[in-house]
Amino acid sequence: MYECLVQQVSSKDSLAFFSQRGSHGAGFNTNAASAGLCVTANPKPHAQQSLIKPNMQVSAIRRRGGHLECIKVRWGWSPIWSVGTMPPMTHLPLHLVMRSKVFDRIKREGRVLVAVDGWYESAETAQRLSYTTSRQRSPIFLAALAQASETPNGCDGLTLVTYGDITNKQQRLLAFTGEEALRWLRPDLDWEQAQQIAASAAVAEPQLERVLATQRRVQGGH
Repeated sequence: MYECLVQQVSSKDSLAFFSQRGSHGAGFNTNAASAGLCVTANPKPHAQQSLIKPNMQVSAIRRRGGHLECIKVRWGWSPIWSVGTMPPMTHLPLHLVMRSKVFDRIKREGRVLVAVDGWYESAETAQRLSYTTSRQRSPIFLAALAQASETPNGCDGLTLVTYGDITNKQQRLLAFTGEEALRWLRPDLDWEQAQQIAASAAVAEPQLERVLATQRRVQGGH
């Protein structure tokens, strides 16, 4: 279970990062000044304001009219058919999102990227959390879906996308580094293409570093 995101890099800085690499993100206009984007792996401790837990606001990047823009949305999506019957969805598997007609609208209009330094998830030891981050000095871009209405309502929210072994139910977050992340925002993305980017562009295990946290509760600091 994914319990907390660490988001120290702002979405505006991420837009500038993509602007620097316009040739790879053809068709996108970020209207942002070029800037470098660099994070420090596994900062200790994380600042409290950078810790994002379910039901908290998270920054995301979406495509609208050929442009990239920043939005703020709650982590946890509640589609209308689930309200009152199940808790907000914090993550969904890629194969379900891309193949089920239930998600047709949000997978067409709501694909977004979430720039993070890393995330905490439940470890095999019940009393501990593991922290995952990139081995490189750059943020990780998580694939996600977001409903962000012009007039906010109780259904609005964001759910992360996972992928992996369907048979054994071994799923992990669909994550990218650098401009490869923009492939998730292509307007014509279909199931076959989604499978391809998960297989060829997603962050591989050797690119990630996992650290076992000492406490179950994630603590912030200054």
